Amino acid sequence: MEKIIQDILTEMDTMFRAAMGVRSRPEYMAEYRKTHPDIKDSFALTVEQIIQNKIPAQVIGCTGVAKLFCELAKKRGIEAFVVCTVKYNDWEAVKNGENRVMNGHQINAVEIDGRLCVFDATKPVLKFIDSDLTIGAFIDSTGTGKSDYMITAVVNGNKFQSVDTGRKLMNLYASGDMNNPEFTIIPLIK
Repeated sequence: MEKIIQDILTEMDTMFRAAMGVRSRPEYMAEYRKTHPDIKDSFALTVEQIIQNKIPAQVIGCTGVAKLFCELAKKRGIEAFVVCTVKYNDWEAVKNGENRVMNGHQINAVEIDGRLCVFDATKPVLKFIDSDLTIGAFIDSTGTGKSDYMITAVVNGNKFQSVDTGRKLMNLYASGDMNNPEFTIIPLIK
């Protein structure tokens, strides 16, 4: 299984990271919207659009990378999950009404030997992250050496494909349930 995961990471790296270019995410999306006016932001990009248009990793971000990994794993017969994590200080500030934006990082998990193993698909080399995948647990999802992110949701890759707005992602950061109106967060998106 580890070889298959590494093969997918290598495929993703070859497809997108090598051809990243110099444009920023806002510049790229402004240009892309000229021919795709229905796309509001990079969260709205589907896996098909990402693959077809070879959209760089810096544009699709960790959300798009997580979606892409799940799709490529599915094509190999592997069920993959997206583990949503949020920077704890941001989550707490939103909860206390001090802020309206939460920064997070999406990582992936696959089952190996009856256990969900977590890794960051934005990295080209497979390295598992130590976690028991409990909602509310702290994790070093960004590889800084600090467990300052909190796990807020573990979502099947197929369901995660429906995350197509910043608002839906904020809801996952808030509660682990993007459809629960009790936890609806309206992020400050410009």
